[in-house]
Amino acid sequence: MKNICVFCASGKEFITPFQDGVIDLVRYAKANNISFIYGGAKVGLMGLLADSCISGGVPITGIITEQIAQFELQHDGVISMHISANMHTRKKHMYDLSDAFIVLPGSIGTLDEFFEILCWSKLHIHQKPIGVLNLKNYYDTLLQFIHEKIDQQLMDADILDYFVQSSSLDDLMILMQDWKCPKSSNLEKESKKYDKN
Repeated sequence: MKNICVFCASGKEFITPFQDGVIDLVRYAKANNISFIYGGAKVGLMGLLADSCISGGVPITGIITEQIAQFELQHDGVISMHISANMHTRKKHMYDLSDAFIVLPGSIGTLDEFFEILCWSKLHIHQKPIGVLNLKNYYDTLLQFIHEKIDQQLMDADILDYFVQSSSLDDLMILMQDWKCPKSSNLEKESKKYDKN
């Protein structure tokens, strides 16, 4: 895991409660020769991530859309900045450059990225580790929702095999390094269900 994509908030209200977690992540990257790929913005946790990487000498690549760039929200200090035509090509470019994904606190954009890359993993479109860094228990209710849907048999229980989560950065990185993709994809399992009918 040397090229990690980071999904996180663009809202400024996220900075104060979660800035220490972002700074710790950058320090870990510096110590372990890790580079980051992120959404290219200068605001919120995204901006803090980029600022910390630049000041700490950690390589970071930004990928932003033409629409967002028109509002001058791209980080001008990020040397490796790519501008995509739309959100779909932006996310695909981020995924292609990355060999692992970390989800930090964020809003609907971060959740969209998390669930899309999780869905792709379950379909075996990729076999890259996904880690949710649950800073200050931010994602407790989301994890509770997933477990609730599993209990109601509205979500496959093996969804829990496709990502790891921890409130500790060190523990999360170990879990991600040790993660193995399940052998059977969701498509294979669904196909077998219908074969029995």
